[in-house]
Amino acid sequence: MSVPSKRIVAGTLLLASALALPAIAADRGPVLAGAPRADFSSVQAHRAVLAAPRATATSATVSAAAVTPNELTASSYRAYPASCFSDTLPSVANSIQPLPVSPSGTLYSRTVTLYEKNGTQDSSEDVTVTIFRVACSSSGDTLSYNPDGGYVGATLMRIQRQAQYEGDSQLYPQFPDIRIAQGSIAFDNANFTDYVRVATEPNTVLADTSIGSAIVNSTTYVLENYASPSLGFFYFNNAFTIRFDNGYQNGRVTISVPDYAPTAQTYPAAYAPMAINGYLSGAWYDPSAGSREGLVTQVLDNGDGATRTLFATWYTYDQLGLPFWLVAQGSFPIGSTQLTNVQVLYATGSSFAAQPPPPSPAVKANVWGTINVSFTDCQTIKFSYNGSAGTVSGGPQGNGQRTWKRLGVINSLACQ
Repeated sequence: MSVPSKRIVAGTLLLASALALPAIAADRGPVLAGAPRADFSSVQAHRAVLAAPRATATSATVSAAAVTPNELTASSYRAYPASCFSDTLPSVANSIQPLPVSPSGTLYSRTVTLYEKNGTQDSSEDVTVTIFRVACSSSGDTLSYNPDGGYVGATLMRIQRQAQYEGDSQLYPQFPDIRIAQGSIAFDNANFTDYVRVATEPNTVLADTSIGSAIVNSTTYVLENYASPSLGFFYFNNAFTIRFDNGYQNGRVTISVPDYAPTAQTYPAAYAPMAINGYLSGAWYDPSAGSREGLVTQVLDNGDGATRTLFATWYTYDQLGLPFWLVAQGSFPIGSTQLTNVQVLYATGSSFAAQPPPPSPAVKANVWGTINVSFTDCQTIKFSYNGSAGTVSGGPQGNGQRTWKRLGVINSLACQ
């Protein structure tokens, strides 16, 4: 599913194990006496401009081309592949709403005290904040969010309320000021490059969570970059430190997150074939010398929220070297990583452009054989086949296995 990362460094697993111990939130209560709470209004106002640049024509900090492109293109500020969260659909049963509600992989957790308002009295509530990553497919391409072509993951943050307070809409913690330090980007710098965009849905460009917004229910967020050339660009697959600030003296908590260095034990999905989804629609070719064959795939949602359909056309040749089409179609549960024994057909009884109308017998779909399909990554399809065109003299026949490559992408939006 991915290629070896250059980011694996000695001691990463040891550090990850030490940080993966779960943090247990304590309680809620009054805010200790001391300095007044910091005013985040100017910070939030600046974030609001960044997250909604269309609201102001004077925002020089936002790239208009990045937000309002002339054609549909991929976000140049993306933090992970657009295809990363396409393997499942929003479902309570699957615990996807629409991001995972159960942290997985290596966990980095701390107890964080957040501000809340109890009538006219300031108060606080302890929550558990967990940073975790989910494995995404990677073709090994050098991309803006993956400059070394290594393993790619999306970085998520879970704010978990204590069970006895879950869903309490009368008294609830408020979303803190969140910053990130990485490399040359330090906390509280004058250029605001430590701002991080925090969204509740994946694959957004402008969505953000406001400082002070209500956290009534435990929520998972995905960490993103703001679509602004003046701010920092974070490589979330690399090590970083995230800071939570509730506005009070000594009210800051940091979590250090090391490089994303998956193993087969910590992130098995990073080593598995890709789940088959719409991002794998496209054209594929045989890279071996002299081949002139091709394969076109379409992956469609069936509308039932549970299954998809793969439609594939194999442009090949018969035993005389004349073009011959084979067609396969099969439905499968969302999340499947391979299809087996999909029926392959070929048609007889028609003519070019169907003019004049085909003579008798009418067009007929004939069974050729079967095909098995899987995708090792975004750019590679593997398939095995077994069949024979028995009703056509000299028709293609045989069995074997092929590994082909993707032919280009569509508007930079294809699976990466």
